[in-house]
Amino acid sequence: MKKKKKQKITRFQILTWISIVIILLIVLRLVYLQIYKNGYYEDKANTQSRRFITETAPRGKIYDSQGNLLATNKQTYSITYNETTESNEMLFSTIQKVLKVLDENNEKQQDTFELKMDSNDKAYFDFNTSDSEVKKAKELRFKKDRGFDEAVKKELFGNISSELTEIQESQVNEKLLEISPQTVFYTLLKDYKFYELLSSDSNTLKSYKDKTADEIATELKKKYSFSDLRRVMIVKDTMKMQSFSGFKSITIASNVSRDTAFILNQKLTDLPGINVVIEPMRQYPYNELASGVLGYLSSIDSSKKTRYEEKGYDVSTDLIGIAGIEGAFENILRGANGGSTIKVNSAGRKIEELFKLESSPGNNVHLTIDKDIQHSAETMMKHQLEYLQNVYKESGIDTRNATRGAAVALEVKTGRVLAMVSYPGYDPNLFASRNVDSEVSKTYFNPDLESIGNEFIKKRGLSITVDQLFPKNSKGVREDVYDILPKPLFNYATQGLVPPGSTFKPMTSVAALEEGVVNDTETMVDHYYFNTHPDTFGSSFAPKDNNNHGIVDIRKAIAVSCNYFYYESAYRMYIKNGSNVDALDSIAKYAWKAGLGVDPDSNAKKSTGIEIPENFGTTYSFKQFRNLNVTYAKFDIVDFLGKGNYNNTYYFAPVDIAYKDSDSETVKNIKKEIKDLITNKISKIGDESITTGLPELKTKIISLLEQLEKSSDTYKNSIEEYNSKNNKKNSYAMVANAVEAYLYSKNTSVKTPAEIINAAIGQGINNFTPLQLASYISTIVNGGTRYKVHLVDKITDYEGNLVDEFKPEVLDTLNLKESTVNIIKDGMEMANSADMGTASSVFKSFPIPSGGKTGTATFRDDQKTYGREAFGVYVSFAPKDDPEIAVAVVIYDGAHGYLGSPVARAIYETYYRDKLKTEYPNYTPVYMDTREPYDFTLNPPLENIKDSVEESK
Repeated sequence: MKKKKKQKITRFQILTWISIVIILLIVLRLVYLQIYKNGYYEDKANTQSRRFITETAPRGKIYDSQGNLLATNKQTYSITYNETTESNEMLFSTIQKVLKVLDENNEKQQDTFELKMDSNDKAYFDFNTSDSEVKKAKELRFKKDRGFDEAVKKELFGNISSELTEIQESQVNEKLLEISPQTVFYTLLKDYKFYELLSSDSNTLKSYKDKTADEIATELKKKYSFSDLRRVMIVKDTMKMQSFSGFKSITIASNVSRDTAFILNQKLTDLPGINVVIEPMRQYPYNELASGVLGYLSSIDSSKKTRYEEKGYDVSTDLIGIAGIEGAFENILRGANGGSTIKVNSAGRKIEELFKLESSPGNNVHLTIDKDIQHSAETMMKHQLEYLQNVYKESGIDTRNATRGAAVALEVKTGRVLAMVSYPGYDPNLFASRNVDSEVSKTYFNPDLESIGNEFIKKRGLSITVDQLFPKNSKGVREDVYDILPKPLFNYATQGLVPPGSTFKPMTSVAALEEGVVNDTETMVDHYYFNTHPDTFGSSFAPKDNNNHGIVDIRKAIAVSCNYFYYESAYRMYIKNGSNVDALDSIAKYAWKAGLGVDPDSNAKKSTGIEIPENFGTTYSFKQFRNLNVTYAKFDIVDFLGKGNYNNTYYFAPVDIAYKDSDSETVKNIKKEIKDLITNKISKIGDESITTGLPELKTKIISLLEQLEKSSDTYKNSIEEYNSKNNKKNSYAMVANAVEAYLYSKNTSVKTPAEIINAAIGQGINNFTPLQLASYISTIVNGGTRYKVHLVDKITDYEGNLVDEFKPEVLDTLNLKESTVNIIKDGMEMANSADMGTASSVFKSFPIPSGGKTGTATFRDDQKTYGREAFGVYVSFAPKDDPEIAVAVVIYDGAHGYLGSPVARAIYETYYRDKLKTEYPNYTPVYMDTREPYDFTLNPPLENIKDSVEESK
């Protein structure tokens, strides 16, 4: 049988079978992908093509008491970018095209990127603050958010997996702060793949990954300026920061014009990812008017990111209220954002809306402020300040730095604020978008104190250096410690604490009359010096009265501001109430009830009740003065022990008890114990005899000094140097004796009745805000009822429906005799209308009877060294018989209180404009300096701006 010939397998057959296998594998893979894994990839594709487009909710509106819009919203165009694969591939060219259009149409790119570039292409950080500690914290946050800490951790500790200790974290932070802004910029150029601008070749691009950030930056610099690269980096960085919270649109520019929006709309086919959207933007129709009341908006600080995200904010796009009503009522004014989940194509264009959530506007806030009264007050304040800066002349007085002022007008019987001026103000529209100009940022948040100081010294002819005017702190940052510069964002009306000077005398008058130490008929003979009670005050005590007013009663004392009368009244109260530490509170117990501080032994809230941030000053009382002395004592002790000399009587080896990081824990504890021993003893003055426990204290001081010598090389060397220099042995007992002498001295100064004498004329530790001063005058002239001060009348929803309403609220009652109130009003009326009155030059021609009190209060004894002058303070009320409105005015470096009184008169002119025009048609307001007439108070020039909701009421 013939064997079959074995058939050879040809190459064609092999190729055929291989092709069949490959096709089979492909088919199986397609079946796997399209059938088995269909849901997974469909979800993935949908996810990558879905975007959530936020619809920003309009903030609630802010109205004045007449329904005029102080803060509203306008619809604006914004340019946004949506990430897709296609748009990201063309990102650099797309952004460059968009920026070119923006530049050609004078539009600004949205820029909250804190890494800036100067005109010389040098990078620097701008964190909108002059506080060195805040700057440091923000810089660390910036670098950590961008991953710089990971590289530092690896450099310091290798591939560490466990959590860092506090010491290690501190080391990382120190290293991070060493990284310069320029290095950060270069690193981000590489991290954000800016080398893609240099080549599109894949092999070349791979090679850039091995190059250093400096090398890449050098190559980029040959083709582009760093300033231009930074503008693209703003977008890339926002993409990075927003990537942690999903796919969202990125805003490139906001508040662009309609024409610019139209141009970009026409080019959208060449700009993948770019969209033009309409968004609400905050608008303040009256610009700077009442800016201190309204506040402003700001982007959310990265350090507060977590807190606001928990509240539902989008930290990358949302703005929040800062200061004023915008800040205090953020939760009320803020609306609930809505938005749409959409499907986009490869160019980032919307092709389908999948889900829509409607936004909800915030609620509206209706203020007690009257825009016309506010405008009159601000206008006259500006005029008076310009007069003082440029025209006013008086021998020995220099008011050229009268650049700041505040005024408050209250309804006497309700506590409603009718006007609140803080000058200088600012235009909150500057902050209404996220794009704050760098010059604006520098002006408001980080002024150049070096150049400002040199110019100020030269202009004023001061004999000091800029280091003395604006000394550097321990971090090397200059500070305005003498409060020289005007601070627009600081509310001088609610936060500026100033000594009241003689405007406190109505308060002293109340106490004296109610205590019965003076009456309405008693007279005194004025003297230049109050030296009539040497048995109480000693022979050297002789405070001065700058004028001799002859024979005065209490009404005249108010009118002419007679210091002697009030010195004597305070002395009598001190004697009547026991001549002890409790008697030192004879005035304070009345002042507290009028809102000038609180009793330190009570749980009373330190507040006028105002809704916006405030400081709350205090009047002199024994315990508060003692507490202040405890604080000062810590510095006194460090000073005289460190010098080795107390009062040129006790000499010893200098003892350095100042806190130092370099000290051992033992030395730190010894130093602290020495300070605590002395300050605790001072804190008991008045509660126990100064001699109680004094021997034991001295023994303990000696023991601690012995321990300090053993533990501190510094003190040991100090003793050796002292012994060698003086040829005698240092004595611990001498140090203890010096401490004893210091405590006796403190015992006398803390308990001295001289302080109540100073307090009686508004000096000493008395410091109050203009708001407190207006509230206290209201309390007295309305008969003793202290009302909660409030700026808000009601809250309504976006349709105008009432949500909440705020009625007058009584905080305290000062039970005054009617005769007391009438005497105070009589005296204050004389101050405004009588020839001898301190404000009569301004108010004598005003036809509606009113009352006033001027005050002049020294900033500090050496104020002229730093170009400062005394505060000019003025308080007032009107009308005299049945007061309706009370006013307080403060001018920093204003020299005299009466120079602020035209502001109060302007307020009255607008408040009573209808009455003045009908009952006193011949009355014509004139400026106090030029005597030229004006009519802005009687005929307010600001137009009424209302919306449909208010107009329908």
